Amino acid sequence: MTLIRLLQLLLLFWLLVSLLKAVAGLFRQRPKPSPPEKTAAGEEMVQDPFCGTYVPRSLAIKEEIEGETLFFCSEKCRDAYLDSR
Repeated sequence: MTLIRLLQLLLLFWLLVSLLKAVAGLFRQRPKPSPPEKTAAGEEMVQDPFCGTYVPRSLAIKEEIEGETLFFCSEKCRDAYLDSR
């Protein structure tokens, strides 16, 4: 009889712990996921201001110039653009 009682208490304890974990999970703040770089339509393409080539944003070389963000297809085009200014 005591073995059945012990198993019942263990089961009750396990259910209580599981319930407490579930309730605590509801109040935990989760970080907001960042928007995806790629969508169902594909990745955004950006145009190199020096040579006019379009490249995927994730592969482009990003450069902040006079408060404006520019994207280049290569370091060569970025350097040529900076030299031409």
